[in-house]
Amino acid sequence: MNSKKLKAFVQLSRPVNIFIILGSIPVACWIAGGTTHDSLFIFLAALTGALVMAGANAINDSFDIEIDRINRPNRPLPLGVLTQRNAHQMWCIVSVTAICINVFINPLALFIVIFAVVLLYYYSARLKRTIVAGNIVVGLMTGMAFIYGGAIVGSIERALVPAVFAFLINFARELVKDVEDIEGDRKEHAVTLPVKYGIKPALILATLSLLTLISITCAVIKYSVYHSAFMYIVFIADILMCVSGVMMWQGSSSTNMRRVSSNLKLTMVIGLMAIIAGSV
Repeated sequence: MNSKKLKAFVQLSRPVNIFIILGSIPVACWIAGGTTHDSLFIFLAALTGALVMAGANAINDSFDIEIDRINRPNRPLPLGVLTQRNAHQMWCIVSVTAICINVFINPLALFIVIFAVVLLYYYSARLKRTIVAGNIVVGLMTGMAFIYGGAIVGSIERALVPAVFAFLINFARELVKDVEDIEGDRKEHAVTLPVKYGIKPALILATLSLLTLISITCAVIKYSVYHSAFMYIVFIADILMCVSGVMMWQGSSSTNMRRVSSNLKLTMVIGLMAIIAGSV
C-alpha cells in the first residue's frame, strides 16, 4: 500500500474523532470506578471504541459519496483516492476486530459493541437521511461510549452524566451539520429536518438541546455530583454553548455552521475535562 492510500485510509477514519473516543472511554471507565487493575480491559475498550468509530466513519463516507462530491469534495472517496469497495472493506475488518476483542471482556460489553456496529451501519444506510432519527442515533452512540466504559468496569450508573452530556452536545451538533450540508442533502433527496421543514426548526431544536444541557450542568453543580473543579471548567463549556447558540442564528451559511460545529466539538472536550477534574 502506497503512502498516499494509507494517508487516505487515516483520513477516512477521521482522526480527530478517533482521538476523542480514545480519551472518552478510558475516562468513562475511570469515572465509573476503574482502577489500575482494569488497565488491560480499559485499553482494549479504548481500542474497540476507536475501531468502531473508524468503521462507522468509513461506511458513512461510502454511502455519502454523492453528497460529499458537493459538500466535501476533498474527502478520499470523492477525490478517487479510495473506492467505495475500499471503504466497505475497512468497515468490515475494523468492526469484526472490535467485536472479537469484546468476546474476551464481558457479555454486556460485547452486546453494546454489536449493537453499536449494527446501528451505525443502519444509520449510514438509512437513518441519516431521515428527519431527526439520524441525529438522535449519532448523539446516542456518542453517549453510549460512556455507558460502554461503565460496562467495562461494572458500574454503568456513574457514567450517566457524561453520557447525557455527550448525547445532547452531539445531537445539537448533528442538527447544525444538517444545516451546513443542506445544499448537498437537498440535491441527493436526503429528508433531513432542514431540507423538509426549513433551517429554523433545526436551529430551534439545536438551541433547545444546548439550553437543556446548560440546565443539566447547573443541576450537577447544585447537587454537588462532582467536586468544585467541575464548576469552574464546565462554566467555560457553558459559555461556548451560549456563543454557539448565538452564532448559529447569525447566518446559515456553510462556513458559519462549520464554525459552530467546531465550537461544539471543542465544548465536548472541555466538558469531558470538567468531569475528569471534578472526579479527582
